[in-house]
Amino acid sequence: MAISLLIVGHANTGKTSLIRTMVRDHTFGKVQNQSGTTRHVERITLSLADQPLLHLVDTPGFEDSMGLWQTRTSEPFVQLSNEQWLNAICEDPNYQVEYEQELKILRQLNQCDVILYVIDLRQKPLGKYLDELNILACANKPIVPILNYCHEEAGHRTAWKQCLAERHLHAHVQYDTVAFYLADERKLYQTLQSLMPDHYEALQDFMTQRERDASHRLTKATEQLTKLLIECATTQKICRSKTPSALEKATFEQSIRQREQLFVEFCLHLYAFQASDVILQDLPLEEGAWQQDVFDADTLKHWGIQTSTKAVTGAAIGAGIDVLSAGLTLGTATTLGAMIGAGLQTGYTFKSALLNKLKGQSVLALQPTSCIVLMWRGIELVRHLHHRGHAAQVAYQGNMAMKTEPDELARLERLFQKLSQRTEWHGIETLPTHELVNQLRDTLDQSLKD
Repeated sequence: MAISLLIVGHANTGKTSLIRTMVRDHTFGKVQNQSGTTRHVERITLSLADQPLLHLVDTPGFEDSMGLWQTRTSEPFVQLSNEQWLNAICEDPNYQVEYEQELKILRQLNQCDVILYVIDLRQKPLGKYLDELNILACANKPIVPILNYCHEEAGHRTAWKQCLAERHLHAHVQYDTVAFYLADERKLYQTLQSLMPDHYEALQDFMTQRERDASHRLTKATEQLTKLLIECATTQKICRSKTPSALEKATFEQSIRQREQLFVEFCLHLYAFQASDVILQDLPLEEGAWQQDVFDADTLKHWGIQTSTKAVTGAAIGAGIDVLSAGLTLGTATTLGAMIGAGLQTGYTFKSALLNKLKGQSVLALQPTSCIVLMWRGIELVRHLHHRGHAAQVAYQGNMAMKTEPDELARLERLFQKLSQRTEWHGIETLPTHELVNQLRDTLDQSLKD
């Protein structure tokens, strides 16, 4: 038989949010930044191997726990046991309207196995919250305090822990529904194991499955980012003349943006989020389009890349694009020199570029510095989604920029310069087994572990 978890707490402490994060579903219930959003009891089940394991029961928030608790010591309830009081007040017609929401909670107490009491650490442990704990204790069921919003700077963690300790509630669990960490969820299930030993093995298997799923998502996102970076690095557009037209430039830039947008959509789907969850401050996602220009020098500076003379000399339409043309700019000469030095594997690429020059054509390609920006943006997006709770109401704005030592930046520029020469990898579905691909994967893996 599945474990029934009753999710309770004061209004607007994050009860529905807790369930959303536990089930990885942002559509469950209704979440708003106002009191009394949940007005009815709702249920959802977590299963293991198609068998029900946990019934999560969402309840309305307490609104007048102080008034309700006062009835406990008033006639006609003062002589009753705790259990008798709970049953009696649920049936007494004199209290059905005044404590309508509270009674919806009390009627669920007899049917649950464990009570999860959600605490908003941004709020002090006021008397009304302590009365809620007194009321719940009357059911003689295990109570597990859930510390929500625990990553807020101005919190009342110490005061709450003291109040809980005074009520012998030492087994509290940190579980932030906005900033999610798998270790916190593991602690919750370990606590349930100690309270429900008959379900120990099933809960252990469930934890293992959750950790396996998280690892799988991270692996898939990393592989997709690797493909994006190689695809963008090897993207070339042959132009009609040695000076690209405005249309040719726009077409090339749009092709890069579209590939990046497909990656964003892939990650949102992978982590079960919606487009409105990611609206980047400097790189806004509006109606499916990134708005910060990856081809602009200011974008590179935002991400800590100081555009050098060498980088801009070979870029005829901004710091992000390199133009291979008959003008033999410094950037062009450097690129062609690298192609020649790469040996047979890039011989075809070099011959094509040389033929295009003889025909008076040019080739648009992405600069290594812009590839690095794409990489960092992708890393930050994956890192955020991996730890984003499904109850988060504030959209991710991507206002972080990774700082890299000059030596590492130079290494990455060399790596993307070499990758850009492997045009035979452009458009392939399965990435080859190659040292350059492994280097890129290792870089992403290390960055996502930090």
